[in-house]
Amino acid sequence: MKIVDIFSHRNGRDILGSPNFSPAFNEFVSVLIKLPPYRAGKPKKTSSKHVISPGAMNRWLDNELCVKRDWDWHPLVIETDPADKQHKSQLRSDFRKARIEVEVQFGNVARYAYDVYKMAISLALGQADVGIQVVCTKKFAEITGGNIAYYERAVRELERSRLTVIVPLVVIGIEPEQWIFDAYPPEAQAPNVTAKTINQARAARGEPPVPNEADRENDLSLAYIRRVAAGVLG
Repeated sequence: MKIVDIFSHRNGRDILGSPNFSPAFNEFVSVLIKLPPYRAGKPKKTSSKHVISPGAMNRWLDNELCVKRDWDWHPLVIETDPADKQHKSQLRSDFRKARIEVEVQFGNVARYAYDVYKMAISLALGQADVGIQVVCTKKFAEITGGNIAYYERAVRELERSRLTVIVPLVVIGIEPEQWIFDAYPPEAQAPNVTAKTINQARAARGEPPVPNEADRENDLSLAYIRRVAAGVLG
């Protein structure tokens, strides 16, 4: 994978380049550039042009960062609503290390904005000091899916939000080194990473386990966002 550009918002790049953060930031970048552009195993309903498997890329990152290395996997941002017995209202990020919050978004553009919102909460609660947002370039997004978050749009919106979005972060735009789709590895070759896999690796490092429900949340309802906001502000 190629890093096409890195956009710094609210001095995010300067913070990540400082001694307290640069080792973890450099480690993350060294992993990211090795990310394979996994090819979907079957044609997508959205379009035959959408050949990429975001899920496979996410699993590869899970394995590289949280099994082979010591990044936190889907760390908790806000605990579940007490009335939610199924824990669906938990708010989690993708990765965290050395007080760097990481969100990797290969999905819908609405989720990119939600990721920035999660970073703001995590920083407000003292769980992180700076964020990293990874998204496709527009060209890469066009072969990944419909209405996918992409770098150029994220930068355009953040540039106009400097006074309202006060989270220090960087946005990293990535795309494949080459565009021969048949050369991309099939998604079946991506590692199968679960909470059990993560916990086996964490136990070997002497780290506490992550809960089995630590999965990427799918609830983007207005009611859910209001509950999260109420929890932070209350």
